Amino acid sequence: MRSFAFVVLTLAFASAWAQQPAKLSTADADFIRRASSAGLTEIALGKLAAQQASSDDVKKFAARMVDDHARSNEALGKLAGSKGVQVALSPEPAQQQEIDRLKGLDGAAFDRAYSDAMVRDHKLATGLYQLEADKGDDPEIRDFARQQLPVLKKHEDLADDLPPF
Repeated sequence: MRSFAFVVLTLAFASAWAQQPAKLSTADADFIRRASSAGLTEIALGKLAAQQASSDDVKKFAARMVDDHARSNEALGKLAGSKGVQVALSPEPAQQQEIDRLKGLDGAAFDRAYSDAMVRDHKLATGLYQLEADKGDDPEIRDFARQQLPVLKKHEDLADDLPPF
């Protein structure tokens, strides 16, 4: 009877252990935090552009950024939750400074600053995702980064194609 109880307890412990998310590497957890923060920044700036941009091209681009990054952050949030990791709840301080700076602009000045920020931010995001896609430890997070790279590269191209202001 003792050996049966031991086997039951061992199986219960093993089952509980198997349900616990695996410990992520610091680099993978950092990717989740940085990627989700970048997504939040793109959403905030896109919403700001809807209010303050004068160019229809910028407004159209911004609407796409809000939609695409909201969808990406939702998927990243689900993935992070399955790994027991918290996504960023707000932009990083430097990103928030950029948002605050653009809040003080409107019209063509806003369009120019937003366009420049989108080119710069998407180059950084593409680099972040490429690094994770190439060197990430967790296969699911690596696959997520690989799946998002074409979208980010398209965003980068679209930002490059915004007219000069």
